[in-house]
Amino acid sequence: MSDFAILDDDEREYHSPFDLALNPAALETFKWLVLGHVLYVVGLAVVLYFHIEGGAVWITPLFGLPFVWHERYHRGAVKALVFFGGFTLMHYVALMTVSGIPGDEIGFLRGFVGGAIGGGGCLLLAAIFGLLRKGSSLTFEAFGTVLLGAVGSFCVYMYLTTGAAGDSFASDLVQPLKIYTPWQIAFAYVLARVLRPLS
Repeated sequence: MSDFAILDDDEREYHSPFDLALNPAALETFKWLVLGHVLYVVGLAVVLYFHIEGGAVWITPLFGLPFVWHERYHRGAVKALVFFGGFTLMHYVALMTVSGIPGDEIGFLRGFVGGAIGGGGCLLLAAIFGLLRKGSSLTFEAFGTVLLGAVGSFCVYMYLTTGAAGDSFASDLVQPLKIYTPWQIAFAYVLARVLRPLS
C-alpha cells in the first residue's frame, strides 16, 4: 500500500478563488512541473536538431513526466493518461485551431486563442478525471484559462516580432522558447494551484 494519500479535508485546500498564493503542497507540485519544463526544453533541442516535423507537440509528455513519476503511487495511470495523452491532444488541437486564423500578423489573437484552448482544455480534462483539489473553483479555472490566453498572446507576439539573433542552433532554440517557456511556467502555476495535493 502506498504511503501517499489524498487528504479530503485538508487545511491546505484553497477556500477562496481569489487567493493566488501557492501553499507548500502546491509549491511542491510547481517544482515538479518546472522540472518537466526543463525536460521539455531538452526534448525541444533534440527535435530541432533532427528537424522532426511536429516534434514540439509529440514531446508534450515530457512536461508532465516528473510530476507523474513523483505521484505514480496515487492514480498514476489516470495522471499519465491526462498529462501524456490529454495534454498532447490539447497542444495539437490548440495549434490546429490557431493555424486557421487569418490576418493576425502580430499574433495577439492566435496566441490568446491557442493559449486559452490549450490551458482551458487541459484544466477541463483534469476536472473530468477528478484531479482537481476539493477547494478549487470554476472562478479560478476561468481566471487560469484567461491568464494562459493572455500569456500565449504575449508569447506569440514576441515570437513573431523578435527574430532569431543569428544563424546558430542556440538561436534557433531560443525562438520557440519565447513561446513555450513563459507559457509552461504560467501553466505550471495554474496547475499547482488547482491539482489535488498528496500528504
